[in-house]
Amino acid sequence: MKKAFLILLPCCAAVYTLWYMHFGSLTQNSGALSVTGLEHPVLFAVWGILVFAALYLNIIYACRNFSKPRVFQYYFCGFSAIGMLLTLLCDFDYSKRAEYLLHCAGSLAFSVLTGICVFLLFLLNYKKSRLYAAFTYIIGAILILDLILLLIFKQNALIEAVPVIFALVILPVYNFTDLFKEKVNASR
Repeated sequence: MKKAFLILLPCCAAVYTLWYMHFGSLTQNSGALSVTGLEHPVLFAVWGILVFAALYLNIIYACRNFSKPRVFQYYFCGFSAIGMLLTLLCDFDYSKRAEYLLHCAGSLAFSVLTGICVFLLFLLNYKKSRLYAAFTYIIGAILILDLILLLIFKQNALIEAVPVIFALVILPVYNFTDLFKEKVNASR
């Protein structure tokens, strides 16, 4: 039952993210997930809760089952949760300056800490196989490219959603397929 839930939840979160993105332009700042959240606050809250739960339940499952759990991963999860709460509870409305800054700080904390957690999951297993090494580079490239595109084009749904959807796909694959496990067992 736990396995089914941890597979189904990220699938639902990925589909919901793709559906939620249709409310705005994929490539314009006006289509950023937070901007869309101003018009659809309940849908934005559902998106945030669903994505956070899907990512962190899978990250924590992976940390407990496939690598030595490290305390900082739990701290990152807690601070990321605070970041997501700020993102969902504070409007992305520049006229409400304090709320806007809290929203941006929360969104940044969630994004950065989650990206680091997923990256470290593979980096800490880098030497176990070439597949871990390859995915460490792929995840690093996605995060760096996403940051560069964000700085150049500002926020938009496509730039915001790509790393989220990638993580929503790779975490259940990591946790519940033999793709990574066989390579680790073969190297021992």
